[in-house]
Amino acid sequence: MANVDQSLIAFFSNLVQPTVLIFVVVLLLSLWMLSSRNPRVNWPPGPVCFPVVGSLPQMMISGRRRQPTDLLPWYDIYGDIIHVKFGEQHMIMLGTYELIQEAFVKNAASVSARPTWIYFIKRIVGKDGAGVIFKSGHEWKELRRFTLSSLRDLGLGRRSLEERIQDEARYLVQNIEDEMGKAFSPINRIGKAVSNIISIIVFGARYDYNDTPEMLPVLEQAMRIGQGPLFFTNMARFLLPIKKIMALIDKLYSLIRQEVERHRQSFDPTDIRDFIDLFIKVTQEKQDPEIYTEWNVFRIIVDLYLAGTDTTANTLRWSLVHLMKRPDVQKKVQQEIDQVIGQGRVAKMEDKARMPFTEATILEVFRMSPVAPLGAPHATSETTNLAGYTIPKGTIILGDLYRVLHDKNNFEDPYKFIPERWLDDDGPRVCLGKGLAEMESFIFFTTLLQNFTFKVPEGEKPPDGVEGFNASTFTPYSYNVCAVRR
Repeated sequence: MANVDQSLIAFFSNLVQPTVLIFVVVLLLSLWMLSSRNPRVNWPPGPVCFPVVGSLPQMMISGRRRQPTDLLPWYDIYGDIIHVKFGEQHMIMLGTYELIQEAFVKNAASVSARPTWIYFIKRIVGKDGAGVIFKSGHEWKELRRFTLSSLRDLGLGRRSLEERIQDEARYLVQNIEDEMGKAFSPINRIGKAVSNIISIIVFGARYDYNDTPEMLPVLEQAMRIGQGPLFFTNMARFLLPIKKIMALIDKLYSLIRQEVERHRQSFDPTDIRDFIDLFIKVTQEKQDPEIYTEWNVFRIIVDLYLAGTDTTANTLRWSLVHLMKRPDVQKKVQQEIDQVIGQGRVAKMEDKARMPFTEATILEVFRMSPVAPLGAPHATSETTNLAGYTIPKGTIILGDLYRVLHDKNNFEDPYKFIPERWLDDDGPRVCLGKGLAEMESFIFFTTLLQNFTFKVPEGEKPPDGVEGFNASTFTPYSYNVCAVRR
């Protein structure tokens, strides 16, 4: 009898395991089919969404090269507006200027939120968001107004800041001169030069090129680990080195807090030196304490340092790549510089109006190598109609600027570097990327070309002008250059 009981137990044990597995599979498929057939949601076309993982398998296969061009074939298959699902998170990718305008301008009231519920973003700014990049609604408007007002008070748009950029451009020229025309990598020293400008504004200090501020390598490491859209899924904790990323971010936070504490020790409310002093002042005065919390204003400091360093530095890095590949363009820019500025002084912003080809060349760098190919993530705060589709609340919206700027319908020969495309009878056309650190880009770019001719080192291949390292921002692969004094 005991043998019979054991046989029955073994039989049912063997039966239960596959039965449970089949039940779970059927349940997941049923939930998936019900959700995908929700009559209230009219999603745009897109890759197949599998249970649990969504479109992640296709994303990881198509995006394995980590290039902004990786997902462009999807637009040929599905159209200009694409629905994807990464894990549990729905996303919409917009591939035309008109769709981006419709979403972010015409529907700004419902498509201006930030997806702060996403695991990674929640870890770095909290579930309610903070600062000016990851905040929404009334608080974001107030914090943005405070930040713009503070930057103006600290010299943005005035001669004082322009002079500091001119000084830094001179320091950069002197540092490059020390190479005496020999091959070197410009990546780090361009980063240090641009970092010094935002450091002056935020921390009230600049650093010698031989001394690397602790914050800069931490920031650059954190920016290089990014994986684009994979960040926007709660499954990122399993797919990305989150512990390493968070350790770098915590280190950056710690270094900035140390700087804040140093400022507190010498703080004088009648002598505001930089943005950290403004941070201390506004938090001590307790104006609108629900908005001007220490965390919100601290995150503004982080946002300014992040946005003010990596993006402009990468634009300048890309500019040297393209000019080495197009020495004829480089020569034409230098001729315009010699005619308008000469060799006796540094460029200033009022020169720009008389230098259409130089400006057109900078715009072509922006177009050819946009440093933020997908821009900042937006999210719907309510159900929204977009291009005839019903987009539910809580959907992430990404504007694919890279696709727009490389669409042959917008630009002939989009993968060729042609500054002349920005010129017409009235001067340069308006660019989507215009205004991105405009003063820094113009003065640094012009001063470098005023003093040097940049060449590919003998025996080396020209750097790639299309592919680069696409993480949190799009940066060129490491390269060497010879800077020959003019």
